[in-house]
Amino acid sequence: MALQDPAPNRFGSGGVLDGIAAYLEWLLNATGILCVIAMMFVVLQEVISRYVFNAPSTWSNEIASYLLIAVVFLGLAENLRSDVHIRIDVLLNLMSRKVFRWFQTFAYLVGIIFSILLAWAVWKNFLGFWGRGTISDSLLMTPLWIPMVPAVIGALVFVLSMITGLLRLWRQPC
Repeated sequence: MALQDPAPNRFGSGGVLDGIAAYLEWLLNATGILCVIAMMFVVLQEVISRYVFNAPSTWSNEIASYLLIAVVFLGLAENLRSDVHIRIDVLLNLMSRKVFRWFQTFAYLVGIIFSILLAWAVWKNFLGFWGRGTISDSLLMTPLWIPMVPAVIGALVFVLSMITGLLRLWRQPC
């Protein structure tokens, strides 16, 4: 994850919705970077506790797992805007611009459907954890709705990013 400078053309080059999406993506990306740093300190603390003091912690693996989930979901939208999602472009490089544009349109439409289903599933899990008061079975007894918050936010911004990506594609000249 690279935290790019919020240049003016990045936050408004494709209309108001695109500007909002770009700002949210940047904000989630920055938060994801902070989660990576926090995860590094949690793991470092565990290594020192376990191997230097021979006293492993009971909480570090759980916290590191929650931070990893946050990093993944918070980075989805920015990765889409930065065009760094995994894809095999052998065939894409052989297509004409027009065919490539239609192929990208299809990919965005499938992506919009997928991201909506993802956001719905994450939201449903969040509500289930919240409503039932589900907690982790560890010593921390973390209410499981808490680690779902970045997943919900990341999934919702991912939907927005898929939509704005499609709109940006069709604003570009052929």
